[in-house]
Amino acid sequence: EEYSHLGSSEKYQLALDRYKKRRKTNWEVGIEYERYVGYKYEMRGCTVRYQGALCGLEDMGRDLVVENGETTYIIQCKRWNQDKTIHEKHVFQLYGSLVEWKIRHPGCNAAGVFVTTAALSDLASEVANYLEIKIVKNYQMEEYPLVKCNVAVDGEKIYHLPFDQQYDRLFITPSKGDCYAWTVQEAEDMGFRRAYRWS
Repeated sequence: EEYSHLGSSEKYQLALDRYKKRRKTNWEVGIEYERYVGYKYEMRGCTVRYQGALCGLEDMGRDLVVENGETTYIIQCKRWNQDKTIHEKHVFQLYGSLVEWKIRHPGCNAAGVFVTTAALSDLASEVANYLEIKIVKNYQMEEYPLVKCNVAVDGEKIYHLPFDQQYDRLFITPSKGDCYAWTVQEAEDMGFRRAYRWS
């Protein structure tokens, strides 16, 4: 009864709070990490495609495709416990995906980046160095704003929550007014409305 008397904004915020706290599957834990890494690149002005979230097992080892205008970064993310070790086979997988990308995008200046919460074996590090794969190891996830605020082509301002249908399809471009918000109220105060559901 108390819930039924809440306003829509309060209900949306409650749903977001529950999402943050609920137990997640291993796949969801990985997607969270990919979103966090993608967010960091977006805040640097890059365009990020969330390949892992959109394509699932058919992502070809590309969790993120990041463009900064000069270089396309093919990124694999591994959110593992710190007591685990990344071995060379994972570096080989990313390198193979990078090669496939270059074949399909001739002339594209592409580079591979491996981001993980864990450490790499000595051999994996040697292989990455030889193949010119950049390694970002022991990169831990921190709390960050989850409400995506997007300005549509027609100028309409819409916000999306992590469980909304279009969340991972959005391109967040701060230079055109896109941003992230910590809360539903913050997004609405900036003039954004909740995304409509579609089927």
